[in-house]
Amino acid sequence: MTATIYPLLPKHWPEVQVIYAEGLATGLAAFAADTRDWPDWDSGHLETGRFVAKSIDGKIAGWSALSPVPDT
Repeated sequence: MTATIYPLLPKHWPEVQVIYAEGLATGLAAFAADTRDWPDWDSGHLETGRFVAKSIDGKIAGWSALSPVPDT
C-alpha cells in the first residue's frame, strides 16, 4: 500500500477516532477505555509528533501521536 504522511489536524479526528476505537476494543492499544472527544484527546497529546497516513484514495489508513504520560 502506498500512503502519504500528513500532520494530524482536528478535521481528521472523526476518521482517527474510528481507528483508535478499533484499537481500544482489542484491550491492547492503550490504557484508555474510550476515545473521548477531540478537546479531551487534543489536550492529552503533544503538539509535535501527530501524523496521519492517507492511502491513495484519500482515506486515513493509520495515525500516530505522542503523549507525555500513558493514555489513561
